[in-house]
Amino acid sequence: MPHSATVSPQPVLLGLLMTEPKHGYELHQEFNLNLGRVWEIGLSQLYAQLKLLEEAGLLTAQTEPQLNRPPRKVYHLTSEGRDVFLDWVRRPTPYLRHIRVEFLARLYFFQELSLPGLEQLVAEQKTVCQAQVERFERLTGETGDQYRRLVLDFRRGQLEAVIQWLDRCLEVLCGQGNLTPKIVRESKT
Repeated sequence: MPHSATVSPQPVLLGLLMTEPKHGYELHQEFNLNLGRVWEIGLSQLYAQLKLLEEAGLLTAQTEPQLNRPPRKVYHLTSEGRDVFLDWVRRPTPYLRHIRVEFLARLYFFQELSLPGLEQLVAEQKTVCQAQVERFERLTGETGDQYRRLVLDFRRGQLEAVIQWLDRCLEVLCGQGNLTPKIVRESKT
């Protein structure tokens, strides 16, 4: 199964336009401020992606004059762009290596836009990860190569850690589970 080498920032740019139109530099600042710890995008890359999104009909741009400066483009999300974003944000991340970027961006938008369905997304992500854990367990049992076993054990361990972290996401973002620290609970009894 081929793996995509990179993840596209296009859905993230669409998500940043969900609340209101913005110009390119404003999008760049918001991207870096809110998602800079998990995803980096250069200004030239951002403008190239905006151009592709505009060509695809997912956003439109209007030129806006500025006093003593060149005019700037203000980007507006189209209804098709909104649909593409909402489809993307509700899909689990298929590859382990993309969880630290794509899935964290999805979590950001669920919280920032108050989108319903976070519990379903986390459950689907756990299902994807569990299927991969089972696949690595099967592959481990099928190989006699010790190095390959170590690699598969490592990958399985990463996925198991992600599954535990997904449970933590539900606790923190959805208020599921008891978040009261153990010491506080014990002192009340």
